Amino acid sequence: MLIVKRITRDDFGKINDVNKLYDSAFPRYEQRSYQGRVSILGHDDYHLYYFTDNEIFVGFIGSWKINDYFYVEHLAISPTLRGQGYGQVVLKQFCTEVNNVILEIDPVIDEVSQKRLSFYQHCGFKQNSYQHTHPSYYPENEPHKLEVLTFPTEIDRESYHLFSEKLKTVVMSPSLL
Repeated sequence: MLIVKRITRDDFGKINDVNKLYDSAFPRYEQRSYQGRVSILGHDDYHLYYFTDNEIFVGFIGSWKINDYFYVEHLAISPTLRGQGYGQVVLKQFCTEVNNVILEIDPVIDEVSQKRLSFYQHCGFKQNSYQHTHPSYYPENEPHKLEVLTFPTEIDRESYHLFSEKLKTVVMSPSLL
């Protein structure tokens, strides 16, 4: 049975599990520094969820409460459990609990990115047509274009603009990177 727990700064063992998976699952240009990861755990709008199945660490979702939505900044499943349906189960459980969800994916340009889009669509996400650029985690990297997906419906223009502004001013605040 899948169990989810919101992690706090005091959950040292779980934080270590998340950091190991985070470091291996994302390229450096998509990662916060370790100091940034510690900083966001103290932010009221940041929610780090730790998923287990029969006491085995399955993965995590790092998300931000932005207005009526939860923005999934990072989602990762343990490499030993990939391909067993956990990604879908984790994401669907998260979406059921928080209801309105925003996430970003790379533009669909090849078979891999098409499979990623299909996975999220299978989980109930809708593609949005906004021209979206994600700020960079590091000054040496340029901001990059991403596609915005939302659950359970497309996001309206006003909500998208509020999200985009919070992404730039809060989520990607230099003091939290």
